[in-house]
Amino acid sequence: MTYDRDFSRREMLKMLSLAGSAGLLAACAKAADRSASGDSGTAVASDKDEKLETTSIRLVMDPRFTVLCYAPQYLADKYLKEEGFTNVEYVSKIDGSEAQALLHGDADISSALAVDWIMPISRGEPVVILGGLHPGCVEIFANKSIATMKDLKGKRIGVSGLQSPERFLLASIVSYIGLDPEKDIEWVFAEPLQWGPMLVDGKVDALAAFPPMNQGLHEAKIGTVLLNTLTDDPWKNYFCCMLATNRSYLEKNPVATKRALRAIMRAAELAGKQPDVAAQRLADMHIAENAAQAHHVMTRLPYHAWRSYDPADSMRFYALRLREAGLITQTPQEILDRGSNWGIINALKKEMPA
Repeated sequence: MTYDRDFSRREMLKMLSLAGSAGLLAACAKAADRSASGDSGTAVASDKDEKLETTSIRLVMDPRFTVLCYAPQYLADKYLKEEGFTNVEYVSKIDGSEAQALLHGDADISSALAVDWIMPISRGEPVVILGGLHPGCVEIFANKSIATMKDLKGKRIGVSGLQSPERFLLASIVSYIGLDPEKDIEWVFAEPLQWGPMLVDGKVDALAAFPPMNQGLHEAKIGTVLLNTLTDDPWKNYFCCMLATNRSYLEKNPVATKRALRAIMRAAELAGKQPDVAAQRLADMHIAENAAQAHHVMTRLPYHAWRSYDPADSMRFYALRLREAGLITQTPQEILDRGSNWGIINALKKEMPA
């Protein structure tokens, strides 16, 4: 996925307004850890006395187009340092998605849409999903002549490419409601910052937006919402965004992986319990336009869901949707077996106070 290097987040909102997104841990490496329940029943041993295999870590944060719902990943900087990481680096996606940055060795751990992790897992690539970040965040906007999702048959939807995360998600959604993503949808390729103006100009009929893009569309009164994955069944019942690492990183750095995930979950707790503090920090870091913009996201997304939602259920759900859409051939269980490890997240649920 490529983005226009000349546009800032501020310019995006302005434009929208003017116009009218190995050993693995010994306790985690057993086959039971990838059982149908997604829970091995084996807790990861406390790591407080274990030495970090590395004190460096790279996460994804693209300043050209920051996905604001990944806030815990950005807020984790402070906690990562408390966990012993002395070199915390945030890297841009450059010319790919978060998943591609991970696979290309440019990042060590990242958030991304669940579908964007499942696709490389289906190809046998070394992605390991570690847990969920939050449910909901994506809204599908359409022009006012389209009343329902089924009305998208024969319509044009803006995406950044056939292999883009939003196209995988949209294909799975339209397939779920009975449309053929290959025959019934015309995919129009454009960079994300162009989607809103294209909807206004009639060049596309619909798009999938995520924070802060969807917030900007609402403020500019552009389009109407056909589906909200935060509030609409069945989407609201599953993580839309999940955390993953490269299998090689997990094999070489099991202690570091656990501490990194704990840092991100601590940041998720901050976002959920102290949205004012999290929002101001995001504004001070120039990740959000202002604290109000960040606060809007912090108070609407249930970041606490990492404790209660089942990440294995989310993987099954999206793997089945992608299979129905003809994008993968594996069963949900095959995807789980290939690319999931819940040992660390299950341990953190027990270790971290609610």
